[in-house]
Amino acid sequence: MEANSPLSRTMQPVEKNYEIYDKELLAIIEALSKWKQYLLDVRKPFEIWTDHKNIKYFREPHKLNGQQARWYLKLQDYDFTLQHILGKTNMKADILLRKDQVNTWEDDKDVKMFKEEL
Repeated sequence: MEANSPLSRTMQPVEKNYEIYDKELLAIIEALSKWKQYLLDVRKPFEIWTDHKNIKYFREPHKLNGQQARWYLKLQDYDFTLQHILGKTNMKADILLRKDQVNTWEDDKDVKMFKEEL
């Protein structure tokens, strides 16, 4: 996998039944796995930004199920901090998630692809 290739995949049928906080953690685990070679052994902690407050579930003590315990072990390899960003201020992620919901027939009127100086 190339480092700059997009990270996207369909959830497995069993994953669709996960609680929302498990789905959010799964996304973090997938991203860490994809860029593992860049994120292991970093000199400074890196930041993971999320707009989902549901991940706060894991900031409190819980009995972990088998999958969560495996994820916990994987997370121990990384030096990161988890940061929350309000969803409405996370425009880049929203654009990627909602690109299929845009009505391109209405949105493409009076748009200049290139500025006059180009």
